[in-house]
Amino acid sequence: MGMAHEWHHHRDAISERLRKIIERGLGIAHADYIAAVRLAERCRAALDVVFARADVLLAPCVRGEAPEGLHHTGDPAFQALWTLLHTPTVTLPTATGPNGLPVGIQLVGPRYEDARLLAMSQWIWDKLGIRRPWRRTRRDGDHGVR
Repeated sequence: MGMAHEWHHHRDAISERLRKIIERGLGIAHADYIAAVRLAERCRAALDVVFARADVLLAPCVRGEAPEGLHHTGDPAFQALWTLLHTPTVTLPTATGPNGLPVGIQLVGPRYEDARLLAMSQWIWDKLGIRRPWRRTRRDGDHGVR
């Protein structure tokens, strides 16, 4: 486990949300874990077939707009899939939500093609012609995007 030292020696410093995730993971039977790893391997192979016909995939990156401030980066649910599949992703802020915060799109590239995805992302960004659609403000104690 990547956080074994922290789990065993500094558990009280781990956020409640992450503690619950780790506890849930520790409760998974070994056979179920191996089955999930094998399923992920099959999904990676299937995705390779998709990328034989597509240069990039367009996917949602989060539900709604970015959260205010720097205390939370948002719900990682949409990134978890791509992490599991070992694919590179790039998020481009392409719109503004109801609170004036960025709303983005996520571009997904084939495994091991990070540089290609970055080049395609730059091309897409240039074609969209969007330049920072959100406003940046600073308040006392808050230096994040608003």
